[in-house]
Order: sequence, then structure tokens, then C-alpha cells
Amino acid sequence: MTEEQSSARLPAFAHRLGHSLLFYDIRLAWRNVSSRAVQSLVTLLVVGTAIGLTIAVLALSDGLRRGIVQASDPFGVLVVGPKGSTQQLVLSTLLLQGAPVGNIDAYIWEELAADPRVALAIPLALGDNVGGARILGTTSDFFDLRPSPDSPPTFRLAQGRLFVGDFEAVLGGRAARQLGLTLGDRFLPQHGVESGLASDDHDIAHTVVGILQPVAGPYDNGVFTSLASIQAVHGETAGAGEITAVFVRPTGFIEANQLWREFYTGNEAQAVFPGRELGTLFDLLDQGRRLLGLVGYLAGGMAAMTLFLAVYSGVLAREQMLAVMRSLGASRGRIFRLVLWEALLLAQLGALVGRLLGYGGALFIAGQISSQSAIPIPIHYLSGLELWLVTLPLLFGLLAGLLPAWQAYRTDVVQKLFPA
Repeated sequence: MTEEQSSARLPAFAHRLGHSLLFYDIRLAWRNVSSRAVQSLVTLLVVGTAIGLTIAVLALSDGLRRGIVQASDPFGVLVVGPKGSTQQLVLSTLLLQGAPVGNIDAYIWEELAADPRVALAIPLALGDNVGGARILGTTSDFFDLRPSPDSPPTFRLAQGRLFVGDFEAVLGGRAARQLGLTLGDRFLPQHGVESGLASDDHDIAHTVVGILQPVAGPYDNGVFTSLASIQAVHGETAGAGEITAVFVRPTGFIEANQLWREFYTGNEAQAVFPGRELGTLFDLLDQGRRLLGLVGYLAGGMAAMTLFLAVYSGVLAREQMLAVMRSLGASRGRIFRLVLWEALLLAQLGALVGRLLGYGGALFIAGQISSQSAIPIPIHYLSGLELWLVTLPLLFGLLAGLLPAWQAYRTDVVQKLFPA
């Protein structure tokens, strides 16, 4: 081999040697971490909990926002209902959460349906339930609701048909499962929006004629029947009586604002833009998220301190071993890097545990909330967090490992191997 060939191979050899030493250092750092199993496990759980809390809060906030928007998409531009809390009007009609604000005269819906500025006006009458599933009095136009004119209808049949006559009912997919009802079955409505005593039952039986496809929203829990059926059950005259609200799809933006202004200056009812009210709700959710974010910062500080103590105590426990490594030829720089690698390994493994705890906890909590409210809370992988989940634990690891690494760097070989 010529001198030129040898010179050309030296950089490649040095590169491979550097990689081998790096791999060996990481492997040795892992052995040191795993040899302190209990201490390392506690550190991983503390770091993972701090990171998991942040992931869970952000994932739940994102999922709740998506779920509310998804659940409210089909219901038009305006909701007309009684005077009172605008937010409760939206929550009780679009998301079926809480008690209705009150009722309005049914003629308000009839006037809206005849108004040339209105493309679609759909009444909604709440007040009864069957087995805890809310009974919703409406018209067949309800089943024409869709997020946009080009979209297919949101509420479509899986079995049977829509109600035609009085005292016929169409069940949401989830309501059918929970109530154990199928086509042809009969039930007695019960007064109130929640299940009560048997004495609250009305004496007019309804027949199930249809079951809807699931839509992953609150109306999966609904039992739909005609307005005339609701009025008859409550002893009201057909064509009169009261309703809870009207979903209104105006013909345009200008018409929507005109209608809103007219109801705003009137005394009989109010018109609400659901998007505006949901925006206020999202602001409240953001405030809660920021508050929990402060808790996350405190947990992060505790995690960083726990990480520092774990690495520092590990260095103190291994001072004699580090001195032996120095005596066998390990440089101060290598000892310094070895301790830093331990801190970085613990930090990054803690971040991995945090991902598992965060997304797992978010999925569990979302499932519990959805099972009780039927509001969908889709939990998505937050890819935008990944840069943060890599760099922040890296920074924590470096900060937590610097002082212990410096302590190891300054180890006095003679004093540790030959104490006086």
C-alpha cells in the first residue's frame, strides 16, 4: 500500500472509530441508567407525567374544538329562540346540553318559513324524553339539514322510514341501541329532558318507524317525532302552541344580519349566530387551557429538578468507578460526555413515556366525556408538537446534566482510588 493510499484511508478510519466510540458511550450510559432501575423509573414517570399533562391538555382542547364544530355544522346560520342566555340557547339546541332556555310561540316559526329571506326554517320542540333520550319535535325538513348546499344530508336513515303520521318516531342510532328499541316497537314519552319517575309518563304511545345512521354527534341520542305529536301529548291545539327554537338558513349574509337585527330590537324572541357563541365558548376553553398550561410549567420544573437529582446522585454513587475509567485511559472529556448522555437518555425516554401517557389519557378522558354528552372529541396526533417534544427534553437533559457532568469531569483520580 502506497503512502498516498494510507493517507486517503485515515479519515474514513477516524470517522468509523468516532462512530464506534459514540455508540459505545451511549451503550455505557444506558447501562448506567438501567443499573439504577427504581430511581430511573421514578425519573421517567415524573418527566413523562409533566410532558403527558401538556400533551393531554392540548389534544383534548383541539379535539373538543373540532368536535363542537363538527356537531354544530349542519344547523344553519341562525338559531331563533326565547330571550335569555344566548350561549345556553346554542348549547341546548345544537349540542343538546343543559335545559332549554324556554319556549317561543310557534307562529314565529311559521312567519320565518314564509319569509322570502329564509331558505329553510326548521322548528325544534324539546321537553320530553324516553329513557333519558331527548324527544325532539320537528318536521321532515329537519332531515334535509346539511353542512353546505353541496353536501349530502347529515341525518340519513339506516332502517325504516321517516315519520309521516302522528305518534311515529325516528330514533338516532345511539338512542336505538341504548333504549333497546327497533322498528315497530312502542314507547311512552316521559315529561322532562331527563329520565324521571314512572308517574311522569304520558299516556300516548309512540311507534318506532325509522332508525338513523350514526353521525358521531349529540343528535345520535335523539328521538324524533312530529310537532303535532308533541302538541297532542301536551294537550295543545294543532297549528298553535309553543316550540323551543328554530334553525334558520337565510338566503344570504345580508338577509341573516337583517333577521338578526329585527329580533334584536323585538321583544318576543332573539336570533343568535351559533358561530359567535361557540367562539365565546372556545375563548373560555382557551382560558382553561392556559391555566392548565401554568400547571404544566410547574410540573416541568419539578421534572427538570428530578432529572438533575437522579443524574447528580448517580455521579456521586459512581465516583470511584469514574476514577477507574480515568486511570484506564478515559479522558475527562469522555467522562463529561458520558454523564451528559445519561441525562439526555432519561429526558428523551421520559418524553416517550409522556407521549404514551398524554395521548392515552386524552383518549380515555375524551371517551368518558363523549359517552356522557355524545359530543365527539376526536383525538389527533399533534405533529406540530414533535419539534417541541424533541428540543425541550433535549434542553432539559443538557441543563440537568451539566453540573453532574462537570462534577464527574473534576473527579480526582488519586483521591478516589487511594483515599487517605
